[in-house]
Amino acid sequence: MEKTTDIVIQGYGGSVRKKENRFVIMHEDATREYACSRVRQILIMGECSISTGALRLAAEEGIDIVVCLAHGQPSCRVQPCHGGGTAEVRRRQIALAARPEGYRLVAAIIDGKIANMGHLLRAMGKRRSDDALVREGERVLSMVRTIPPDGVLPRDSALLRGLEGNASGMYFSALSRVLSPPLYSGSRSRHPARDAFNACLNYGYGILYSEVEKACILAGLDPHAGFLHADRYGHLSLVYDLIEQFRQPVIDRAVLSLAVRGQIRAEDVDLRGYLSPDAKKAVTVATFSRLDDERTIGAKKSTFRAEITENVRQFAESLKTGRPYRAFTWRYD
Repeated sequence: MEKTTDIVIQGYGGSVRKKENRFVIMHEDATREYACSRVRQILIMGECSISTGALRLAAEEGIDIVVCLAHGQPSCRVQPCHGGGTAEVRRRQIALAARPEGYRLVAAIIDGKIANMGHLLRAMGKRRSDDALVREGERVLSMVRTIPPDGVLPRDSALLRGLEGNASGMYFSALSRVLSPPLYSGSRSRHPARDAFNACLNYGYGILYSEVEKACILAGLDPHAGFLHADRYGHLSLVYDLIEQFRQPVIDRAVLSLAVRGQIRAEDVDLRGYLSPDAKKAVTVATFSRLDDERTIGAKKSTFRAEITENVRQFAESLKTGRPYRAFTWRYD
């Protein structure tokens, strides 16, 4: 049976244990059972206990168990000892990182991210009859043309990061035409977030990091061996590279909808940049809905979750075969 359920445990005091072929979740004075055949992943965004039986069942069934930090970013995950993919993929991943092929892969991702930012601004401007916002979207889109088609990493890493940073600065500044203080301060802030909108983005991105890392593992890629982002101990550098093309279509669009509908408030973030339980729940529900709602993507019915898995698989295939890789782009209009 298709795995369709994501179990999300937030807050404190929960537990996960095994009962035959089922997971038994005890949380907030309620007990629920889930057949393992219906579970896709267990996301722990708080403090809970988990039995070794539940861990073994998850490993046997290929079910992700991910433990997240308070701001949503994955801290650790449980996966089977037998990995996916082949050693060939990882050898090519390392070998091509400093060759022109590696540069072209990363340039395609930056191209896709900038296009997605521009498309979202332009679509919001049209819906709001805001010509200035439409122009900002076009301005961001024009940055795509400034990306050099050829180069070598790490020599040209700073150039690509600079172009992406300039486009992101324009994008987040333009969002102040849609959201106003104190909900949004007018620029991107990470940890700690300076406002509730950025805190919601951080939390949503944390869920998305987990999804992209899982796609890397399934494709046989090393999530830690990046191209553009520097390799640092404990950093999922390749995940940080690949996630860029999915931020706006999945998370930004979901959080913007929550914000304009009044479903998140300025008071939903504390001085440390952490979200209130209600805001965490709202972002979690909106993110999974965005990931799993079926829509027409390209010429077929699909979901953003499926497209992430397929896109990362194509990235791995490009490493192996040299076939051109296309980043994920999404048009809203």
